[in-house]
Amino acid sequence: MREINQPNSKEMESALKALEQAKARVANERKKLNEQRRKEENHHKYLMGGIIVKYFPECYQFDEVELNQILRTALATQECEQIIQIIKSENAKNLSQNVIEDKVTEGNGANG
Repeated sequence: MREINQPNSKEMESALKALEQAKARVANERKKLNEQRRKEENHHKYLMGGIIVKYFPECYQFDEVELNQILRTALATQECEQIIQIIKSENAKNLSQNVIEDKVTEGNGANG
């Protein structure tokens, strides 16, 4: 009678090797995705910092707590809230217009 658990069989060794290689590929892909995410986050932080410096060059004389208080107060003003709502509605309108244009383009491509 043949034993089921033969740790030295070639098939088992091959399967274990394939499993380890697959685990390594998954780990590498996760690492690449994390690196890409961090790169995008850092780029966004850099841009946001640049915007703050552009419109508020005195920002370097304040510490983080003070800057948070300044920005929180500025963003809470009625004028700022109105501008934010206008920009959001314009973005939503542009997004819906792009979706309509994409549908029209797809429809023309299927008929053409």
